[in-house]
Amino acid sequence: MANKLFFRSALISTILSYLLIFVGGLVRVSGSGLGCPDWPKCFGRWVPPTSIEQIPAHIDPTAFNIVLAWIEYGNRMLGVIVGFSIIIMTVIAVIYFRNNSKILYSALWSLFLVGANGGLGAIVVSSVLNPFIVSLHMILALFLVSVLSYGTIESYKLINLNKFSNILLSKKISISLIALWGLIVIEILLGTGIRTNIELIAIDNPLYSKGQLLDALNSYKYLHSVLGFSLLFLSIYLCYLFRDDFLGLSKQLIYFIFGMILFQIFLGELMIFFELPQLTRLFHTWGSSWLVGIIIILYNTLQYEQS
Repeated sequence: MANKLFFRSALISTILSYLLIFVGGLVRVSGSGLGCPDWPKCFGRWVPPTSIEQIPAHIDPTAFNIVLAWIEYGNRMLGVIVGFSIIIMTVIAVIYFRNNSKILYSALWSLFLVGANGGLGAIVVSSVLNPFIVSLHMILALFLVSVLSYGTIESYKLINLNKFSNILLSKKISISLIALWGLIVIEILLGTGIRTNIELIAIDNPLYSKGQLLDALNSYKYLHSVLGFSLLFLSIYLCYLFRDDFLGLSKQLIYFIFGMILFQIFLGELMIFFELPQLTRLFHTWGSSWLVGIIIILYNTLQYEQS
């Protein structure tokens, strides 16, 4: 009973966290980061204003945009829901899994990361969207979904021990998966850095078209593309290693990872060809974040699946 309770709680927390990353990306591509210029309230209110007459006298009314305010406030409210879901998950872990270090520490680390990232969200607003703080905010979100994915798969294994055989993972696959996870995190951060630089260049050159903004970037923008194709080749190598002696779930996950990397490269090229359409940017970042958690799940599943 406790195993299923924790698994469901961890799964809900993981899904909500991925949804929060999506909404956070929506905040950025829509320019809603300062939709609420204060924190934790929005224009001095616990419920965002619906008209300019509701704005307090000490806040500049020209900063008010009802759509941007509600997008940003929705992001904050979802963050609160994620926080409560992880608190519940941690309470379950402390009560029932004090002797299971994998479950307990994954819950405690999740609680720490969601709290730290919530506090960092306040700093993002007070720093007026400092690009380095925004990037750190993203890093912590990636670590959070990684830890939550780890806790989810570990609790799933407790419920379904009969589906796994206790055979160790080969060194080649282990190193390749760890490298793939690390490179994807770096790739996401490079993409975040490129987007940040585009925003900074746009501030100094408001008349630039999106194509001109891309041209104005430093040569390191090509590193993002080079690393993307490196990830593709590494995933192809992993598909080769998985060609024999693996159960269905493992093969499905590695083929999904390969397909997602290929799709992300396609989206990246689409962004350049169509000069950075907003929705493409949003799904490009969100889709990449899926890979971070899926690799964690695959790695921990493989410790029991390889034959």
